[in-house]
Amino acid sequence: MPEPTTGTGRARTGNVGAQDRQETPGALRADARRNREQIIEAARTLFLRIGPEVPMDEVARAAGVGVGTLYRRFPDRGELIKAVSLDTFTRLAELARRAEQEEPDPAVALTGLLRTSYEMRLSVIMTAVSPRAQRAIKDSPPVAEQRAEVLAVTGRLLRRAQDDGAIRPDVGTGDVLMLLSLLLRPAPPPADDPDGMDDMIFRRLLGLMMDGLRTVPGSALPGHPVDFADIKELNRPGGLADPGSPLP
Repeated sequence: MPEPTTGTGRARTGNVGAQDRQETPGALRADARRNREQIIEAARTLFLRIGPEVPMDEVARAAGVGVGTLYRRFPDRGELIKAVSLDTFTRLAELARRAEQEEPDPAVALTGLLRTSYEMRLSVIMTAVSPRAQRAIKDSPPVAEQRAEVLAVTGRLLRRAQDDGAIRPDVGTGDVLMLLSLLLRPAPPPADDPDGMDDMIFRRLLGLMMDGLRTVPGSALPGHPVDFADIKELNRPGGLADPGSPLP
């Protein structure tokens, strides 16, 4: 008996050693990072298709991880919503900075930024249908920081385009954001859109919107240019944007 036990022990020791080599701290960190990225990407897709109340086990299944792994990374739905929102706005902030730095024509850069902000529809849709998502995003300073960066770049590009005479001078950043929000809100992308119809319609409407912002002869706009403070006021109870849908 001692011999087989020892042999088995040696075999088991060899297996454990292989596992130990696989589960070094670096390997665990890489594995955890990969799991986190898979969960965020799966959640983003499901939030857009179904909404932020999608069952957590469905998120885990789409991400290819166990439910236990999902809850280790994100203890509750609010944390997952914050993570997806932060990832989205971080990407947008980077795209915004790149557009500002690399495109010399501010009107072209602004149009490109608004087009890439198609991804921002996630926050619009989530907050429009889920008070829990609205609270989770509102209470996250990192999300607010990245969101503010996107807004700041948008404002700078708009002012530069106005200084160049390409964009009408009687609009503010809030006007642009309100138009974009209304454009993105009506219909989440379908689960299956093989012909790209949703994207095509969005690009057509964005083109119409940008033409409306261009400096062309037309009637004077009533009131004053809308800024972000005005949008916050519209979010008051009973305001135009009250139905749980603050702008991105």
